Amino acid sequence: MCAALARHCSSGATTDLRDERVFQTAGAAIGTFRCPLGYPSFRDTGPTERCIVVFPRTAVWIRHEGSRPFLADPSLTTIYNSAQRYERFPHSPDGDRCDWFGVSDDLAREIVQSFDVAAAHSYRPFRFEWASSSTSLYLRQRMLLRRAMARELDQLEGEEAIMSIVASVLAAAYRTRVSSPIRKRSTSVRHQDLVDAARAELLRTVEFNRSMCDIARSIGTSPYHLCRVFRASTGRTLHRYRVELRLRLALEHLDDASAATNLSAIAYDLGFSSHSHFVRAMRRHMGSTPSGVRALLHSV
Repeated sequence: MCAALARHCSSGATTDLRDERVFQTAGAAIGTFRCPLGYPSFRDTGPTERCIVVFPRTAVWIRHEGSRPFLADPSLTTIYNSAQRYERFPHSPDGDRCDWFGVSDDLAREIVQSFDVAAAHSYRPFRFEWASSSTSLYLRQRMLLRRAMARELDQLEGEEAIMSIVASVLAAAYRTRVSSPIRKRSTSVRHQDLVDAARAELLRTVEFNRSMCDIARSIGTSPYHLCRVFRASTGRTLHRYRVELRLRLALEHLDDASAATNLSAIAYDLGFSSHSHFVRAMRRHMGSTPSGVRALLHSV
């Protein structure tokens, strides 16, 4: 974790669990979840109450009941069925910080119906445990969260927006997970372990401009094998993944009304070579400059 982000995260250290609903109707809800490492039941805070998609702000290892653990970081959206049991294991020093968007079981099945008729009628309609998250979707959910926290959503608009977020997450899951060629399970597991190790390494040193050879050596593989497996699994090169990760971490600062950190400082702390490099990357991936994104986030 970069120094600037570590300072930001540690500033509100607490041992209390916070699970706050900022918007709720009978069919949909938006909430924020904060579980610090010092919380006594950090590993198991109980099953989910509804079908939800979750946007992590920090990195944490998640293991759904009966499944293998995976690294949930800001590049992914995690997916949970109603009453889903799972465990979490620490990775970030700031514990588990995330925002979630939930729908009722009936709405979940209706949304899934457009992707997978069989899954819509199963006991657990959400077939996948996670999906890749585009930068545009990451910004869109953050904007919706801000409006919900400002109490600017009426029931109709809020429910429509939440269903759209959930549908976008499921579309990404089906697009990247179903279209991939099926391989032997042992190979698939080894490749996912390698990708998780690479993602953890990139997150750990996100502010440094490391070479492919250096990253591959750190996780015990060859550069070419890492390039090939990472792109096949994530749909991204490692470079693009790191840029998108930096931009999502930058939102932590741009979204903080109390932060006085200037844009150049954010750029350098996250590993961009210059302020203009930061501006170009954010415009390319999020459709706006850092100052524009900051103004957008604070316009609600």
